Amino acid sequence: MEVAAFERQLDVLADHDVVSLDTALDRLDAGDARPSVVLTFDDGFADVYANAWPLLRERQLPFTIYLATAYLGQTMRWEGATAKGTPGRGLSWDQVRRMQDSRLLTLGNHTHHHIRPEHLTEAELDACSDAIFARCGVRPEHFTYPWGIPVPGMEGALRARFRSASTGELGRNLPGVDLARLYRVPVRRTDPDAFFAAKLTGRLGPETAYASLVDATKWALRPVRQVQAALRRRAGATSA
Repeated sequence: MEVAAFERQLDVLADHDVVSLDTALDRLDAGDARPSVVLTFDDGFADVYANAWPLLRERQLPFTIYLATAYLGQTMRWEGATAKGTPGRGLSWDQVRRMQDSRLLTLGNHTHHHIRPEHLTEAELDACSDAIFARCGVRPEHFTYPWGIPVPGMEGALRARFRSASTGELGRNLPGVDLARLYRVPVRRTDPDAFFAAKLTGRLGPETAYASLVDATKWALRPVRQVQAALRRRAGATSA
């Protein structure tokens, strides 16, 4: 996302109650349904420090970063990654600690290797938490699923380790929500300002329609991809 676009979104947030993740959960636990906004970033890309952090610090806005700790200071490329172009770099631990010192940052667990859902294990959870504790002196109390896909078989392990776990499922979090299956609302660099403002007030109809369109497009393209894969396999067999 361009810095100017992010700055415009932060300007819109000036009219909203931006709180830390723990404050939001405290409100939910107390049955407090007042509208709140929690800012979260996944993975731990270095551009959060370069581009987002100066603006967040200037406005004193709390935020959470869910770290995939194996890639800090490294190239952010993992199994199944779909991003095009040159992979970004991960934050350095020094950058993480500088943001942590501000008391604006909450650190979260995103597994050690940004593991695929079918490979999620307790060892991956613990490796991430141990790395954060060793480098930053805190053990994360919050988790978000890589790829946003919940793994029901891991919910017991998550509840034992974390106060909250969030998914990629779209929705608002109201009192009574399962803290091990929190909803999230994605923000994209292509969001028009009015679209972004609508998300902040819980008007998720346009986002739901967009997500449905993306899903439909993926299904429509699936046969094409299967044909392309078959052709590549045939070409490989011929050349062999």
